Amino acid sequence: MSSLNSTSKRSWGVGLRSAAQLVCGAMAVLLLCLPLFSQGNAGRIMGTVTDQSGGVVSGATVTVVDTDRGVTKTLMTNDAGEYNAPNLTPGNYKVRAESKGFKTIERTSIVLEVGKEIRVDLSLSPGSVAETMTITESVPLVETTNATLGGTLNNADINDMPLNGRNYQSLLSLRPGVVLQPGGGPWTQSTNGIRPDESAWMVDGVINSNFSDGRPVIGVSSPITDAATILPIDAIQEFNLMESPKAESGWKPGAVVNVGIKSGTNQLHGSAYAFGRTDSWDARNTFNPVPTNGNCPLGALNQCDKTPAQLKQFGGVAGGAIKKDKLFYFGAYEGVRSFIGNALSTSGIPETISTGSTKNSMVDAIMALQAKGTPVSALSLAFAGCPAGAVTAASTCTGNLFPSNPSNSKGFVATFPNSNQSDNGVWKLDYHINSKYTLNGLLIIGQYTGD
Repeated sequence: MSSLNSTSKRSWGVGLRSAAQLVCGAMAVLLLCLPLFSQGNAGRIMGTVTDQSGGVVSGATVTVVDTDRGVTKTLMTNDAGEYNAPNLTPGNYKVRAESKGFKTIERTSIVLEVGKEIRVDLSLSPGSVAETMTITESVPLVETTNATLGGTLNNADINDMPLNGRNYQSLLSLRPGVVLQPGGGPWTQSTNGIRPDESAWMVDGVINSNFSDGRPVIGVSSPITDAATILPIDAIQEFNLMESPKAESGWKPGAVVNVGIKSGTNQLHGSAYAFGRTDSWDARNTFNPVPTNGNCPLGALNQCDKTPAQLKQFGGVAGGAIKKDKLFYFGAYEGVRSFIGNALSTSGIPETISTGSTKNSMVDAIMALQAKGTPVSALSLAFAGCPAGAVTAASTCTGNLFPSNPSNSKGFVATFPNSNQSDNGVWKLDYHINSKYTLNGLLIIGQYTGD
């Protein structure tokens, strides 16, 4: 995925053609073009510069500085004293304003979240430009630029909260208006009382939805419940949940979940982690019987063994600068290995003695074949542990390879395990060409196998 965070123009060479041809060509373009959605991961800082009397200051120089990456954007206030800095990478900022005849004012401690618009108004005092007044007060958290309902969870909160499976989607219920049905995951959440598939999912402002069922591509569950493609939570800077999104988000009546991926900074940062789980700390499954006096009520002792539960989840992230203040990288990897045993009650195993039913008894079925002169497969007899000669009502089969137990029950407990392996990677590049143009590249890879 890539985006150019700037308005671009293209020149098209058009020869002489009739008005009808031009109309037809325009209609074809309109019909064939796909809708473009705004890059909702970028933020915006805007505001008004005034003097102490409240009068607007036009022509003032406003500098917006990304303190994590050293990237600056220089603007001039218009006739209304307003400035507007769009397409900003989420992170920490400071804003400086200066004008002839006034002291320079600088506002620090500005935190710009994913897809957020914050207002920073500055008031200049008379004095020399060489004098600088610094304001360290944080920008209020109240949304004043629009009527969007929602909120943001940052990486510190995501990492510090108990999170089963390390899936950020389980944290959506922390926002008002979101309900998660038991089990969690993208197919069990409901926002504003509507269907789960009516929510919109984005990663760094790029659509992350499977249009066939409305579920996210990254983070969707595999048939045996583990996420097929995992987005490591250590790679998430924050995610923004908008329950009454702006019209520019489009196409869905539910919430818009926009996940922002971290970017590299001038300082090298990274982390590594590993989590494990073993059945040594787990209680026995209710349907997994315990051997009594050395005997297994299901016959084979291995069917009474404690079902295995092994989980290994590990990975790491790293980010830094390839060229200071210009080119930054960020990478993440997460692997999952799980081996989970089942205790599934299964029916349909034939009985090993005569019961008068050819449907349920091995002995009765063989006797019925013998009575009609139909030959019986010697291999099948060996599999079932039945006598090779003539079979009578007094005969008994051992069951051999068929799961059975001494009480001749038609059911048994299967302990066949599931094995899952998932390898996932995230790679991101940010290139700040100049104060007007930024080029971003994002690659997410997931490989999943399950047995």
